[in-house]
Amino acid sequence: DFSERLREERKRLGHTQDEMAEIGGIAKSSLCNYEAGKREPTASFFTAIADAGVDVMYVLTGTRSGVCDLEQIAQEVVGTMFVVETILEKEGEEVTSKYKADIVYSAYLQSTPEERRAMLRALDEGVFTIPYSVAKLFGLSAK
Repeated sequence: DFSERLREERKRLGHTQDEMAEIGGIAKSSLCNYEAGKREPTASFFTAIADAGVDVMYVLTGTRSGVCDLEQIAQEVVGTMFVVETILEKEGEEVTSKYKADIVYSAYLQSTPEERRAMLRALDEGVFTIPYSVAKLFGLSAK
């Protein structure tokens, strides 16, 4: 339940109950009640602890946020590149490695920090292969 997950997150971040209560802007007794399942926190408490690194999605639902499925990312990248190539080829455009690299790099720059980390991890772990020109942009070796 959420009270156990709240306690787990507090401990994962290395905070005492006093520290977490201060972070959340509440009294220690309130935090103790939350962790015991006797009371439910307010939205402002969740906002404050989220800013401190607590995975609020996990506390509320039991599902970690930011968990990346590298295979899914690979499929999305490959699928997107296929669509782009198909459209460009139908329009008579030449699809060079440099052009592909520019597209991937542009998508990378427009991504959130979390999406960037996931893309780089997927590339680094060799979940999908990339042209040398793209690897060079990311500072990775082509697999």
